[in-house]
Amino acid sequence: MATITVWLGSLNPLGTTAVVLVLAFLVGAAVGIERGMSTSSVGIRTCTLVALASAAFADLVVRRVPDIQWGNAFGAVATGVGFLGAGAIIKGSQLRRVSGLGEAGTIWCMAIVGLLLGAREIVVALLVTALVLAVNVLLRPVASWIDRHRALRQPEDDVLDG
Repeated sequence: MATITVWLGSLNPLGTTAVVLVLAFLVGAAVGIERGMSTSSVGIRTCTLVALASAAFADLVVRRVPDIQWGNAFGAVATGVGFLGAGAIIKGSQLRRVSGLGEAGTIWCMAIVGLLLGAREIVVALLVTALVLAVNVLLRPVASWIDRHRALRQPEDDVLDG
């Protein structure tokens, strides 16, 4: 981790920004490809653009805003991306059916990956990316099993309902 920080620190600001933006493009595309292959409504362009925009915003903040105000600036990204995620959540016609929460979560995760990259937290950003991919790939069969199990339940099984 220290090696990456030293290497990034040896670059001029434009070089550092370029490295950050290219990394944001690559991790956003990687998650977006996985999402696109899983028939998610959030795909390669959305994930890449969210990671790229967040990284560019964080890079600008890190280079131009006093350290004490970084939290406010990064909070603005979280708020804005929350609206993007809300657009991915579509309430179905059934009262208990909501879809798009996974897509919204992925969008939010890509924003934090971009912020981490822009803040030069490269190793943590790569770890979060790996964990997002693990959640979306490795937990998919578990989620399907839970959905099948839930479908077998009868309404009278829910003692606390109503």
